[in-house]
Amino acid sequence: MTGHEGSSPQLAQVQEASLAQRRRVAEVRARQHVGAAGWAQNAALNAIIQAGREGLAATDALRDVLHLTSAQLRDLPLSDEPGRQEHIGALQRILDSGEAQVSAAQTLDALVTEALDEVTRLPVSDVSAAQLDALRRRVRQQVDTLDLILQAARAQTTTLEQLGELQRVSEAFHGQVAGLQILSASEEAQVLGEAGEQLVHRLGNLEDSPQQLSALTRIGEAVAEQLADTGDAPAAQADALEDLARHMDGKATELREA
Repeated sequence: MTGHEGSSPQLAQVQEASLAQRRRVAEVRARQHVGAAGWAQNAALNAIIQAGREGLAATDALRDVLHLTSAQLRDLPLSDEPGRQEHIGALQRILDSGEAQVSAAQTLDALVTEALDEVTRLPVSDVSAAQLDALRRRVRQQVDTLDLILQAARAQTTTLEQLGELQRVSEAFHGQVAGLQILSASEEAQVLGEAGEQLVHRLGNLEDSPQQLSALTRIGEAVAEQLADTGDAPAAQADALEDLARHMDGKATELREA
């Protein structure tokens, strides 16, 4: 019927799996390279990784939409009823624009992988803000395009079952992205915690600095105050404060007995 039927879904899946694996390897290498460089560098790296993961989620959703549209086009009855050719043309345009977007997504994934490789070669602070912004814009454009294709596909559905499937794809995609954002917040909390530990160790290792004790005390006070804003249950916050106090008491006893 069209040139799309000659393509191999299996080959496309293999190519996508290969690209995804290459990007995952790039993520691991970039994280290893950044190591303990600090919160700002890790935040920049996480922004690149987040862009790549959201892009992959959008691409998966696009493929589902294309699959549903292809099935609808294939199952259309042979008839000369008015408007049939317009309907076929609309479905074909959805397929064309969707497949073009999948190709663009592959290019985007290559850009993300290239950015991760660049992180491995350079300090993350040297990766330009313009490059990060360009990646974010490309991902946002990809998500917006997915929404437009979904709207067009909904307008061309002929059964409630098809409409329900499209709605399921849309909800699954947005759920995936929300899950990524939750994961990203969790990752950022871990990065901040590690950066805080590094900061405290660095302060403790400074030689002959009259500000050491004052700075460390301020950090401890800030930690105690911030516990109330964590969103955890008050009982859990109280337990954490008591554990911290016991640890501090133990350290004070060690110093007095030394």
